[in-house]
Amino acid sequence: MQPKDLEKRKLQLSDLINEVLRRYLFLHYFQGFHDICQVFLLVLGPRRAVAGVARLCLIKIRDFMLPLLSPALSHLLLLPEIVQAEDDRLGRHVSQTQPFFALSATLTLYAHDIQAYSDIARLFDVLLAREPAFSLYLFATIILERKEELLEIPPDEPDMLYSVLSKVPQSLNLDELISTAAKMQDKHPPELLPSWRNISRHSVLKTARVATQAAKQSSAEGTILFEKQVAQLKRLELCQQAVAVLHRYQRPAVTVGLAIVVGIMAWRLRANVW
Repeated sequence: MQPKDLEKRKLQLSDLINEVLRRYLFLHYFQGFHDICQVFLLVLGPRRAVAGVARLCLIKIRDFMLPLLSPALSHLLLLPEIVQAEDDRLGRHVSQTQPFFALSATLTLYAHDIQAYSDIARLFDVLLAREPAFSLYLFATIILERKEELLEIPPDEPDMLYSVLSKVPQSLNLDELISTAAKMQDKHPPELLPSWRNISRHSVLKTARVATQAAKQSSAEGTILFEKQVAQLKRLELCQQAVAVLHRYQRPAVTVGLAIVVGIMAWRLRANVW
């Protein structure tokens, strides 16, 4: 690509991102969002990309655009459980490190990790047609395909395991990968995973659990769900602050009183969130 064309493409990408964030001021930019926008720009062109990216933000990747990253991180806790459901030994081995190794891939719908245009365009077709949880099953499938390589890493080397897992192989048979991931999701649906109960009912994992359900959702509905998630995060923050105060004071009477308050807050929070 000529320097002049490259500069034009950069400006178009910047315009696309700015336009989406201007239309929906409550959305929060995250590192890697530009990778997603770039795919839309290349496939749809500058005009049609805006509507496509905006809908994606509100319906499919809303959890990633909240004020805090914690809802996105909660997605990743399902990953080792998916692997373990399919292969107990490998699942236990992978669980020796935090699942944040998959953050870059899942946060950017693999656009940051897969370089070939034809591959990422093909994968986007699938990810946009499927429910948000499918991205996790794709990564789980990649892990399972690397079973021998991963099991060779000693159990007492979690940093090495994390490093290897964080790198998505470039030589992927996408059609086989997609097919295997779909079968695995049918075999081990997210509702059967232990951490599923901890996912907010307002999360995209649940509000777009069925692809046809997500297709019917409007931008207005996505906005309402976003606001509900923000309210959740604020309540969680208040609860955490109360816990911090509880630890700060050691006198028995104060501790017992605060413990009761925190217990009530936790109960109310659970009733409102789940």
